Amino acid sequence: MSSKVKNQSEDGVTLGIARFARISAVEGIQLSKSALREFREDDRKGATAEQRRRRIIAKYTAKA
Repeated sequence: MSSKVKNQSEDGVTLGIARFARISAVEGIQLSKSALREFREDDRKGATAEQRRRRIIAKYTAKA
């Protein structure tokens, strides 16, 4: 039997939004409703990690 965990890569383990939310809640951190909506929309569209990063960076980068 393999000891490799599902969603584990050479770089580490990928957490889903629900697991990330539970871990963050222990630290008193919550995602805003708008952030949750955006992540769910990314999931619905099948966005890659790179596409998610680009969306987040574009949202919070100052427009010149």
